[in-house]
Amino acid sequence: MLRALAFPLLLLFAAPALGGGLFAAGRDSRSLVEYDSTSGALIGVFADTTDDGFQNPGGIALRPSDGVLYATSRSSGEIWSYDTPTGDVLTPAVASGLFRPGGCDFDAAGSFLYFSDSDTVDSLSSDAVGRLEIATGNVTQVGKTSNAEFDGIAVSGSFVFASDSDGDRIVRFPVAGGPGSTVINSGLSEPRGLVFSSATRLLVADAGTDRVLEYEDVGGSWVFDRVVLAAGAGVGEPCGLAIAPDTTLTVTGCATDDVVKVDLGTLTVQTLVAAGTAGLAAPKDAAWSGTTLLAATAVANAVIYFDVAGAPTGVRARGVSTDLDAGFGFADDGTTLAVASTSDGDVVEYDADTGVLLRTLNSVCFLPTDVTYGPAGDFYVSCIGGNEVVRVSAATGAVLGAFAQGGGMVAPRSLAFGPNGNLFVSSASGEVIEFDGTTGSYVGDFVDTTGNGGGAVDPQGFRFDGGTFYLASEFTDEVKSFDASSGAFLSTLVSGGGLDAPTGLDLGPGGDLYVASSGDDSVRRYDATTGALVGVFVAPGSGGLDTPVDLAFRPLPEAGRLAGLAAGALWAAWLGRSRRRAR
Repeated sequence: MLRALAFPLLLLFAAPALGGGLFAAGRDSRSLVEYDSTSGALIGVFADTTDDGFQNPGGIALRPSDGVLYATSRSSGEIWSYDTPTGDVLTPAVASGLFRPGGCDFDAAGSFLYFSDSDTVDSLSSDAVGRLEIATGNVTQVGKTSNAEFDGIAVSGSFVFASDSDGDRIVRFPVAGGPGSTVINSGLSEPRGLVFSSATRLLVADAGTDRVLEYEDVGGSWVFDRVVLAAGAGVGEPCGLAIAPDTTLTVTGCATDDVVKVDLGTLTVQTLVAAGTAGLAAPKDAAWSGTTLLAATAVANAVIYFDVAGAPTGVRARGVSTDLDAGFGFADDGTTLAVASTSDGDVVEYDADTGVLLRTLNSVCFLPTDVTYGPAGDFYVSCIGGNEVVRVSAATGAVLGAFAQGGGMVAPRSLAFGPNGNLFVSSASGEVIEFDGTTGSYVGDFVDTTGNGGGAVDPQGFRFDGGTFYLASEFTDEVKSFDASSGAFLSTLVSGGGLDAPTGLDLGPGGDLYVASSGDDSVRRYDATTGALVGVFVAPGSGGLDTPVDLAFRPLPEAGRLAGLAAGALWAAWLGRSRRRAR
């Protein structure tokens, strides 16, 4: 391997009590993999990088004939299909070259998918309804309307209906194509989702009034009949509508991040998915596949699956994601983790229990290599491009500027707050540099270019544990130990003996030292006192493990510690040398 090109990655300050799972981060394979904490056996992938699929789903629909999931992609102007049971994307995209496709619905036979879209790049001029022929992939325009912003789509018989959120109206087009006509033009405020409960009853999500309204076809005219979901129900900006298998109405709240069900006979409202469950945020649309609820969320750029009782199933269809190619860090309570993306310049945060993407912090800096949570919860990101550490507000996601610079820091690698509250950063210049944890001012070289007299190091990941500071030295194939207070050199704990290009390291619940050996794609376990090899914990290449660079045991929440939850999954994030697929 060409070590000179290897980007350094993770280090963490140990939580006082360990016992959660172990995660590790990588570079080229861009994913997080789970291993059993006792045996090192592969459990599965926690999160990985997705190169194909939607970007900002505007609407979802299940094809009646085969149950395949279709999703519009507003940001890329495409329509993608997915295997519904597994959530796997089916390539290539079934349609491309669109503008901003939104809501969608199939005809009864599943031969055509109808969708809202801008007629031109300037959606303020007019909006259109398009039609995708599934058999051929041909896309045609059904019709367009001036000064409209179409959102929801519903097909009934020989007509397709579109909600105009700008014009506060419902427009109807012939499914075969032709001019549109306004069929509902009063009583609405920012209408979004549409669904038919029968051929003569249309339900409309009226986001501007936080209600769902029902209209009836009376002699060819659509007449307001009743309020199905009142504003007092607490659903903020209802947007997605779907009829459940038990004939109740499912409503997603784009502003309240929840899903409710409404009995259309009694109008009883019941919470189905509580706010924020499994990372649900701004659920744009919903659909039912048998007894499984699918909810599309632009925030997570995913379609999240729930069972009939509203519990997440762990299956999801995902869109294009940020490259997971750099270091990561856990929040103090272990409930979330943030991952830096060198390729994209972003930081992404995940729910540590479910793996659901919580948010993406875009354009944090040029070439970020690692991220850690600070004492107050803000993010601190090491950035090769600026030879700096930047601070990002956890509350708003805003970049607050450079926190630490200078002190000879070059191409910063790993970073973590130490037991004295200061920030420590490993530098490509051969030092571990200490900065004031409050002001960011340079304090000094905690480990200098001589390794504090123990020999030069190529510092990568490190860890404070009790009175010892452990440091991985990649080029020299070593792990060195130092006094955690003074930085005085203690020993070369591990040298060679099969260890190849060590990067990330951490101490496990039993006190042993776990080291990512990036040169042979393994995780090795050592006695933290003597440096003796206990064994190869994760075998080379296990589960596709390739060039592992970071690892850390997940801190247990306080409740878990008190309950003695010492067992847990071992996670390893890994990097592979496989070629990156073109997006």
